[in-house]
Amino acid sequence: MHIEVTEILQTYADRGVFRGFSAGAASASKASFRMVWHHDRTFEMLFDSRRRTMRFPVVLPGVPAGSAMYREFREYLHSRQASDLPEHRRVDPARAVLRCNNRDGAVSVAITSLDGDFEYTTRKLIHTVHEIFLGFLHDGPYYEYLVEQFGLDPDRY
Repeated sequence: MHIEVTEILQTYADRGVFRGFSAGAASASKASFRMVWHHDRTFEMLFDSRRRTMRFPVVLPGVPAGSAMYREFREYLHSRQASDLPEHRRVDPARAVLRCNNRDGAVSVAITSLDGDFEYTTRKLIHTVHEIFLGFLHDGPYYEYLVEQFGLDPDRY
């Protein structure tokens, strides 16, 4: 199962979506991956075929659990499964479930496949995280967060 996920992630790397990509430790049911992605930050993705889940343990660092930003983020993530989104941008709730968690200010994003289609869930998780950076953060009120947490040059963006 993780070979399929590895191949999909490698196609994103080959197309230049990631600036770096490597497959890490793997067992029969689990695998880890690293990619250099948004703002040249290294992201880790974990895959567990038995649980049918893949997740990014840290998508957004430094977000207090009780903050307005975290509440808005949870709402944003929930909206990615809304029927009014175009199919190509939506995660079908009959096929997969998106969720987030906040552990000590580190926000994770996970997707669980309901139908065992790991190609679908891998692509939808990558697209969702991409939209978090382009939609939720860049187009939302979180410019200062990007400057502080990701070291964006305020004169460049």
